[in-house]
Amino acid sequence: MTMAMQAFPTKPTGPKVLRIGIIQSGKIVEERIVRGRETVTVGSSEKNHFVVQGEGVPSSFELFQRVGDDYILNFTDQMSGRVGLPGGVQDLDRMREGGAARNAGAHWQIKLSDTSRGKVVIAATTLLFQFVFLPPAQPRPQLPAAARAGFVRSIDWLFTTFMVFTFMTMFGFIVYLENADWPLASGITLVPAEFAEIVFEEPSPPPEETDDAEESPSEDKTVAPDEKPKPEPKQPTQRPDNQRDEAATAQKTARIALEASRAAEALIVGALSGAVDGALIDVLAGGAVPGNARDVLEQAEGVGVATSASGTLREHSGGGTGSGQTLASLSARGGPGTTAAQDEGRKVVEEAVRGRIDLGSGGGDIAGSGDFDATLVVQKIKAQISAIRSCYERELKSNPTLAGKVTIQFTIEERGTVSGVKVSDNTTGSPPVGTCVANAIQRFRFNPGPDGGSVTFSYPFVFAPQG
Repeated sequence: MTMAMQAFPTKPTGPKVLRIGIIQSGKIVEERIVRGRETVTVGSSEKNHFVVQGEGVPSSFELFQRVGDDYILNFTDQMSGRVGLPGGVQDLDRMREGGAARNAGAHWQIKLSDTSRGKVVIAATTLLFQFVFLPPAQPRPQLPAAARAGFVRSIDWLFTTFMVFTFMTMFGFIVYLENADWPLASGITLVPAEFAEIVFEEPSPPPEETDDAEESPSEDKTVAPDEKPKPEPKQPTQRPDNQRDEAATAQKTARIALEASRAAEALIVGALSGAVDGALIDVLAGGAVPGNARDVLEQAEGVGVATSASGTLREHSGGGTGSGQTLASLSARGGPGTTAAQDEGRKVVEEAVRGRIDLGSGGGDIAGSGDFDATLVVQKIKAQISAIRSCYERELKSNPTLAGKVTIQFTIEERGTVSGVKVSDNTTGSPPVGTCVANAIQRFRFNPGPDGGSVTFSYPFVFAPQG
């Protein structure tokens, strides 16, 4: 019976529904069956059943209006087309002019039947429509019976149980390892065995040295009972030649150092002497100190070089001996070279280099679409004049005759920042001066900035040494 029904399908019954196709540029771009008998709208809005774009197309228009169980075709003066009615095929323009279409004010109306068909042209889009029986709904695809047995029945419970048990065992072991409080080794047990033997075991004592003078066990000496054995004199240890040379050099160096210290002591004693002509005054009177100690002592008056270990001073011109003379405070003796030496020892103070900047009347705006007061630029430059002057004075130290004019061109943006800074003219002959001044102006900020756009200024700076 099922085969018979498939071979001779039953005739569809029930009310017909609209089947609408959209044609654009001669091609069908969309076809749809409106399964529910409802009002169909067209227009430029995406909320309509069909979106139609074109000049004069409203955002939403009820093209097929449902009234009760019937459909009414609504069309405007901008629409054209043909409709097949029970009386024949009629043109929409003739029906509108002949009175066959009902005037509803803003549009015209024609009642449709289940056998009606036709086309409606809206701008560049053509809608074809007809009434058809509702096609039977396609059955949903179903899986085979073997696949519909169920997920639970296809599970291998033995393997699943084994996997769950293994997972729980591994997870429990990891939790145990994380929570176990394992004892940590500390103290001497952390030291490796090979190092512990070196640190804690006491080293064996070194072997005792035997005296070379002791007699060999094989020798046999007879000593009288009433005579004590006499100790044999020790032979001096023979040093190598290099050790003897080093000892002699050390003794010679010590002797020279001792003689130098005694000569210095004699010089200080003579300098601190109460005599009018002190050695230190004689040496420093010329304003310079010779580099040789013997020359110092030869230039001194009243003191000679000590020639003996006692430290006695040899008298030259009534100086007396140094061993019995009382030390007195150092008294300065005036001489022809004293003033010159004092003047030469004074600290030399470097004269500060100063420069002068002539701003004149300043510069002005040379380009730009904005509006900005030039006096604000002059105020900003005067506030930062110390930074600009330092650029010139830094180069003036190396070139005292440096002078000239530096012209800087820069642009003030609407937000108050400075951009496009460049040196348009530099007559100083020193590029670092212009670069430094440009970098100083690059850091300027104006608040508020120009109105209506940016403004470009050109400003000259005339530098000259301060006389």
